[in-house]
Amino acid sequence: MPEPVFLVASSPFVGRSRELLTLRALVPHAESEGRRIALVGGEAGSGKSRLVREFASEVAEDGVLVLTGACDAMVRTPYRPFVEALDQLVRTTDPDVLRGELGSAGGELTRIFPDLSARLGGLPEPVGADPDTERHRLHTAVSDLLAGACRRRPLVLVIEDGHWADGPTLQLLRHLARSVPDARLLVLATFRDTDADVPAELADALADLRRSDDVVRLRLAGLTDDDVTEYLRRSAGADADPALAELAHAIQALTQGNAFLLSELWRTLVETDAIVVTDGALRLTRPLEEIATPQSVREVVSQRLSRLDATVRDLLELAAVAGAEFELDLLRRAAPAELTRLDALEPAVRSGMIEELPAPRLAYRFTHELVRRALYDRLSGLRRAELHLRVGEALEELAPSPDARALAGLAYHFAAASPIGGPERAVEYSLRAARTAAGALAYEEAAAHLQTALRIGIADDRRRAETQLELGTAEFRAGTSLDALQAFREAAEIARDLGDGELLARAAIGFEDACWRPAMHEQGARALLEEASAALSDEDSKLRVGLLSGLARTLEFEGASARGKVVRDEAIAMARRLDDRRGLAAVLMRAYWARGTLGLREILAMLDEACELAEQIGDIEIRAEAMEWRVATLLALGEVEAARDAIAVVLEMAQQMRQPFILHVAEHYRSSLELFEGHIAEAERAAERSREWGQLLTGRDASGIYGIQMFGIRREQGRLAELAPLIRILATDDRGGSAWRPGLAALLAELGMDDDVRRELGRVLESGLDAFRAGLWVASLTYLADAAAAVGDGDIAELVYPELEPLTGLNVMIGHGVASYGSGDRYLGMLAATVGDSARAERHFEAAIELNRRMGAMTWLAHTHFEYGRMLLRDGEPERAAAQLAEAGALADRFGLTTLRARLTSLGPTAPNPSGLSDRELEILRLVARGLSNREIGAELYISEHTAANHIRSILRKTQSANRTEATAFAYEHGLVDA
Repeated sequence: MPEPVFLVASSPFVGRSRELLTLRALVPHAESEGRRIALVGGEAGSGKSRLVREFASEVAEDGVLVLTGACDAMVRTPYRPFVEALDQLVRTTDPDVLRGELGSAGGELTRIFPDLSARLGGLPEPVGADPDTERHRLHTAVSDLLAGACRRRPLVLVIEDGHWADGPTLQLLRHLARSVPDARLLVLATFRDTDADVPAELADALADLRRSDDVVRLRLAGLTDDDVTEYLRRSAGADADPALAELAHAIQALTQGNAFLLSELWRTLVETDAIVVTDGALRLTRPLEEIATPQSVREVVSQRLSRLDATVRDLLELAAVAGAEFELDLLRRAAPAELTRLDALEPAVRSGMIEELPAPRLAYRFTHELVRRALYDRLSGLRRAELHLRVGEALEELAPSPDARALAGLAYHFAAASPIGGPERAVEYSLRAARTAAGALAYEEAAAHLQTALRIGIADDRRRAETQLELGTAEFRAGTSLDALQAFREAAEIARDLGDGELLARAAIGFEDACWRPAMHEQGARALLEEASAALSDEDSKLRVGLLSGLARTLEFEGASARGKVVRDEAIAMARRLDDRRGLAAVLMRAYWARGTLGLREILAMLDEACELAEQIGDIEIRAEAMEWRVATLLALGEVEAARDAIAVVLEMAQQMRQPFILHVAEHYRSSLELFEGHIAEAERAAERSREWGQLLTGRDASGIYGIQMFGIRREQGRLAELAPLIRILATDDRGGSAWRPGLAALLAELGMDDDVRRELGRVLESGLDAFRAGLWVASLTYLADAAAAVGDGDIAELVYPELEPLTGLNVMIGHGVASYGSGDRYLGMLAATVGDSARAERHFEAAIELNRRMGAMTWLAHTHFEYGRMLLRDGEPERAAAQLAEAGALADRFGLTTLRARLTSLGPTAPNPSGLSDRELEILRLVARGLSNREIGAELYISEHTAANHIRSILRKTQSANRTEATAFAYEHGLVDA
């Protein structure tokens, strides 16, 4: 009888040929191919890492550059997988080549590579700006670095274990999915996809990534019976036979095809001599059901641990505390003397629990996180704290000047060790790690470290208050305003107990800053600022300027404009006395909110000075915000050309500085103007660009702006029905914003659902208008005016008219340039006509025509002519009505105003144009009467000078006019132009 062959455990790679082929096909080798993203998901142990290693090894042999980095289950370091991967690129690229490719953007990379400047012989300092700008500039620098590498050779960037990714890593991954489209780059990210392993932040990132056309999703399902059969055949070197297939089926059922559990069960069977090869056939020495059950398979790691020597187990437990990867030197320093033999880890390597990393590193890693976790979970709380203390102290010895990664590790280990090691080092390292994270723009991680320091305990009250201020700033810059407010409140409470006015003032300034953009001044900003002002010395100081500046803005928000002006004037005077240019620029920039006491011209002058001061001191954030409000002020003044020029300047500056918020704002200004001027398609494109930039903003939801703009655009396109389901939901949801109930009434009017319109307006009449004041007040009024005019609701018209009357002679602005609806007199004319006051309505319509024409508000000029004509028809003046409606029709045709054309058609036939003139000829005749030349008419109507001349010859013939002067007289005689 032949002797059985006893086996050695092994882990062949099987069952993933389809996925390998897919990944190989995604590598962009040719210049014509562009960047792709591959997302590889699966449960823990499904074989994601093994697949990636096999794939990376294959493509590297083909000359592809492979860069790898992994997220860590224990210590979250900002951008860790990118830093690991890009460090390989930076270290292997010629410094001169790297310096040339990065240019001025290289300075941004020093946020995550602090020693890069020294390596490259000097780089500019990173630009300081608002958090979104700083983050976008860093992301762009990373994509530029990768794009440079891709020009030299194809590149695969591997990001492992995305389920443990920190926020900054996910943000950068999303950026790469939108940038470098032409780079020969494959970004390959792995993650666990079971519900319990997918945090909300990762779920949001995955949802965003899947919207891109060049993102491929792979999911590793369990290995099949055939896969397991092949695994056993390769592992044992056995022949294929029916018994092998039966065994494979049984093992597949036990492991559910999980690759990790399969390899662990195989190791158990081999190490316990439960399986042998006889005559080339695989056989069990005892029934499989006696060896393993589904539960025991899940415990195979613990079972294998029990077969190791106690010394090896102790070392592995220490390693499990150190992390998924650990340096041999660290382990030897942290271990007791009796555990530091050079060969002590060999049994653990042979058992397959850890593996040695490639030279030159003297380091190891666990073969799977499930192995490390099984070890860690066996430890008691006290034992864990002891081992964390050992690891922390060993790290201190190894890294006397720790980098970002070492600081995060020290903070983590000493925090875990604080029950026996005390709070001092835990607090110190947590604070240092927080500042390093903030420097890398990882404000969420900075906040987490600061919260750890506060939780562990800071004995000194002043230091605790300073930490709360740091936490408030980090939370605010991370976009979590409510958490920021709580941190500033707690800092203020400590300041009160200490009787420290300066500390209280800093807390109050931070609190107000976190309040204003999300409009949360009801949280108590005014009371805290006033308290701090009383507690602070009356002497001139920059701190008092900042305090008064915030208080003035808060008072304006709350409607206390007169007092706000007094406070603002005091702040301006004090800043000038101190020559505090930054403080002065901030106060002047915030004057935009002082429209209750200042004229628009005065505000514009203050914004201009704020821009100049900010440029002098190099404060990008203040300058950008001042320029943003300057555009909105010009739009409110109706100075459209100046506003358009200002938008171009803002866009150019924002593109140079890579400022997402300002780009978002500039594009929504542009969308507003394009709709204003009748360029509907361009308005939609700008709104889409604004929405895309808005997606990069932290803590600012730009969807409301996009919604308002698309409402206006779809209304002109005749596509408002597409938004009906969403608007119905928003109108009945308090979180949707109060403007959407009037918006629903306007939408129903567009759809001809008059009974529903009257029902909605009845609800408004019953509850009053106050509910809409807290939201987009002017937008609500315009929507109500549209709906009331459509169904002839005089009660609503009388209610809304006095609220809109202050807009007489002004351009209607929704929000801060979100939309611009032309002359306010158009709405007032519609409301006056609805209550039957035709004389007043006519005065408003005439004023609206004049202002809209002067501003170039062609969309709203067309609507004004329509509403004017509609009223004249109702009043029995068909000839005058025909002239107005012909103007509306010509503009509707010229600018593609689909809805307006449908409204005109619905009125039925009106009085014909005199002398058989066409609508276009009527439009040209009016321009002739205004004294325009053929060239000017062509420019006005976007037609050639030759075409304009042909039309004029036809007009002269039809009107029996000998020349342009007689044609002009004909126009006046027939009421085609205003006398």
